[in-house]
Amino acid sequence: MNPRKITLITLVLVSFVFAEELIIDLKTFPRPTMTTTRLKGEIIIDGFINENEWMLADSISDFYQSQPIPGATATEKTVVRVLYDDQFLYVSAVLYDSNPDQIIIESLEEDFESQDNDAFAIMLDTFNDNKSGYAFLFNPAGAIKDMYIDNDGTNINRAWEGIVKPKTSIQSHGWEIELAFPLTSLRFNPSDGEQEWGINFLRRIRRKGEDVYWSPIEPYEKLLTVSKAGTLEGLIDIRPGRNLQIKPFLVGNKVNADESSNNSDFGLDTKFSVTPSLTLDLTYNTDFSQVDSDEEKVNLTRFPLFFPEKRDFFLENASLFEFGDISNYLYRMKPNKYGRSFTMFHSRRIGLEDGMQIPISGGGRLSGKIGNFDIGLLNMISESKGDAPRTDYNVARVKSNFLKKSNFGAIFINRNSVGALRDHQSMGVDLNLNVNKLLVYSYLAKTDNDEISKNNLAGRVAVAWRDNKWDLAAYYKKIDENFDPTVGFIQRTNVTETFATIGRHKRYTSGKILSINPYLFINQFDNLNGYMESRALKAGLDIQFMNRSMVFAGLTQTDEVIKDSFDLYGAEVPVGEYKFNNLSIYFRGDRTKNISFNGNASVGQYFNGTRNSYGVSATIKRGYRFSVNMGLNKNLVKFPGISVNADIYTLKIKYNHSVKLFNTLYFQYNGAEDKLVTNFRMNLIHAPLSDLFLVYSNISDLSSDEKATGMIALKFTKLFSL
Repeated sequence: MNPRKITLITLVLVSFVFAEELIIDLKTFPRPTMTTTRLKGEIIIDGFINENEWMLADSISDFYQSQPIPGATATEKTVVRVLYDDQFLYVSAVLYDSNPDQIIIESLEEDFESQDNDAFAIMLDTFNDNKSGYAFLFNPAGAIKDMYIDNDGTNINRAWEGIVKPKTSIQSHGWEIELAFPLTSLRFNPSDGEQEWGINFLRRIRRKGEDVYWSPIEPYEKLLTVSKAGTLEGLIDIRPGRNLQIKPFLVGNKVNADESSNNSDFGLDTKFSVTPSLTLDLTYNTDFSQVDSDEEKVNLTRFPLFFPEKRDFFLENASLFEFGDISNYLYRMKPNKYGRSFTMFHSRRIGLEDGMQIPISGGGRLSGKIGNFDIGLLNMISESKGDAPRTDYNVARVKSNFLKKSNFGAIFINRNSVGALRDHQSMGVDLNLNVNKLLVYSYLAKTDNDEISKNNLAGRVAVAWRDNKWDLAAYYKKIDENFDPTVGFIQRTNVTETFATIGRHKRYTSGKILSINPYLFINQFDNLNGYMESRALKAGLDIQFMNRSMVFAGLTQTDEVIKDSFDLYGAEVPVGEYKFNNLSIYFRGDRTKNISFNGNASVGQYFNGTRNSYGVSATIKRGYRFSVNMGLNKNLVKFPGISVNADIYTLKIKYNHSVKLFNTLYFQYNGAEDKLVTNFRMNLIHAPLSDLFLVYSNISDLSSDEKATGMIALKFTKLFSL
């Protein structure tokens, strides 16, 4: 054989050998370590990594894919360096890109949708406990998404806001980012010696559907998996400081209703680190005028709908107070993966009653860790208004952590009203086991008030398994007739509920499809009076594409037994036994395109009639500053002799001038109630965690001659860190 041919064949074989070696075993790959050093000079945070101090610092550049090819080396080079001094932790990254003109920036908003952007992210486990930490994500325009992580990613507080100074620049070789984290904004144990922190880095190359990590993780895990972090060593003689934050606000508003009024007021929020791991939050004369309006929903069931909390004070550390039908984002543990059917504590019960806002005079929250315990204490006082009396709310939550991701806990809730028979107590215990890929979530709860003392229990045991191929879950739940979490939320009582599902995951490393997930589930409610109340059997298929577009489809067979007729927007569903089928499909397009579409359709029978629902929305963008979203959701329900049209129309216009100035104009029309909601919100971040809000909100009932309820508010806040 020709020696030249032998050489070529040898080179090809060697290349195959080395190609195989580039694929690491994500399960056994050792956690990496990097070293930081104390900064001796000065660094200017400007997005250009040109200081000599950066060049002298140790660097890391070995990144591995989580997807699309798990364990493969990154297709683009990333170089990360870390330095520190007495005030800041500094991080820099050079993110090389062979096609920098194809870098994707989708938004400038705070807490942007990170899946739709190129991004760089860092996770810090400052206590090095493999359970809790901070995550910060940045896109190439400098937008920030931050969150607090607990229980190794099981609990995520997306409302948490950290302080960081980011600067980015896009250059001919890719993009660069510099970060400065004030040590006073991070909680850690002070030490005169050397500390070790858990740390991990993520880079997302959106056009390639590529996620790469320094400390590699499996495809179904995320940056939030604290236990999979590497180690940052070399931190010597650093202290967190007092971490005292005082945030006063001034607000003026004009309300137009049956009785118009002009108001001005002030208030104060204070945050203080009692210990490095325990934080006290105090609020006085709390105001939520800057909060977005609730989105209109059409309820085509006989059960109440869950509306999420949107107020910042209650969102922070909300995960600590969770108790009830919690789940895990990696697992299908309920029929509606994103729905909520029971929670013992729902903070919307404070300061909101029957859609009316109740003034909150103040309160406090103590939260954090004491040894191996997570502690949460909350006290809030709402003022009297109308028929609502002055009310005291108290919540106590404790969780004892064991193993890596498991905990045992208890909760106690007390509501006490002045001069009214509204006293209420709720209490419960829960056990949550997370061992490798197995989850066991369980609770037992009880409610008490002045009138009911029996048949007032609720309990659930849920078991779930998830690996690279299979998704399995089942639970059993019982809710007594008189179980009433007055300061929480529950959809139905006097039932037992069973649920079981099996799903198969198939991932691809090339082509247009990223994953295919077929699944089956059964969900049944049995009334405690001895009959089956409802049952749903569903066969579904979820498909995710490399460009992050998605298709969800499902066929559902439903059995319903109606013992008491109920009203549905003027139509009556009579007593009877019903069996009906429904076919549904949902599509989400590639949101990085200038024009993207979402669509959904659901057709089939509905009790003694039919229900056809169609929805479509389109988003039109001009760059990453301006976008228009138009949506239409039509619901046509036909019963013998009557039809119900329950349609919702939406229009949302956004203009984000920079990462510090955001404007949103929002219209929503609810056809079922003939109601028009208008909302305008301007937010200027004039300093870290300091805002100027201008808000206009109006709700018009077009079917009546009553005066619309409107409000315009101006609110100024300023954070002082001491």
